[in-house]
Amino acid sequence: MEEKINEKVVKKSKKKVVITIVLIIVIILLVAGGFIFYHGNQTGKLIAEVNKMSEVQMMNEDGSLVENPIDMEIKTTGSYAVVEKTFKDYMNEIITDTQELANTLDEDKIMNLVSIENLKEDGPDFTKSKEEIATMKESISSYVTNMENVANEESLLARIEDKDVGEYYKELYRQLATDKESGASLKVAIEELKTNEEELVQGLDDLNSILNFLSENKNEWQIEENQIVFTTQSAYEEYSELMKTLPTMQ
Repeated sequence: MEEKINEKVVKKSKKKVVITIVLIIVIILLVAGGFIFYHGNQTGKLIAEVNKMSEVQMMNEDGSLVENPIDMEIKTTGSYAVVEKTFKDYMNEIITDTQELANTLDEDKIMNLVSIENLKEDGPDFTKSKEEIATMKESISSYVTNMENVANEESLLARIEDKDVGEYYKELYRQLATDKESGASLKVAIEELKTNEEELVQGLDDLNSILNFLSENKNEWQIEENQIVFTTQSAYEEYSELMKTLPTMQ
């Protein structure tokens, strides 16, 4: 039974982290959507770097995170370099925050919360496990709030305003950063991200409810031969009902 719990929780964690990363990739893609064609070697290099950022991969095929997915080396010079660095700093900030969230929701950490070893070590009160769940929920909430503030057209465009470059280069940045549909698309992406936040938090709440039940009924279960065994039928039935909430985590 514990193996089933592990599998469901892990699927939920991995799915939602991947969804979150995909949403941020969508946001990144938008920056390359509206540029106009400019001639010249430096502009060509700049556009090439922006296009590379739109294709960035943050997760390997095995589910691990890519280290330093943004190439932070500046390929252009002069004022073009300022524009390039502004883009890369902005994208790197979003990706870094996303990867920090993914690390917080690491599969192994979540698996450990419901492992037999953790039931033995942290039970029957599960103080540490509940604190870890609270930390995960806070991280999710903080991440979404930060994305609402950062991953929007206003924030993206504002990054160039205080840079010591001429209006031509600021306009080049604006043209590279936006198109007619970017603002609406960013809002849709953030709304979807908030929906995923609610689903993931609910999944963690479901898991927390199981741990609360076990701690509140500590005298009615025990571990025997690496299995959880209940001493009363009523406790077993209530536990089974709580377990039915977990499919929402798949």
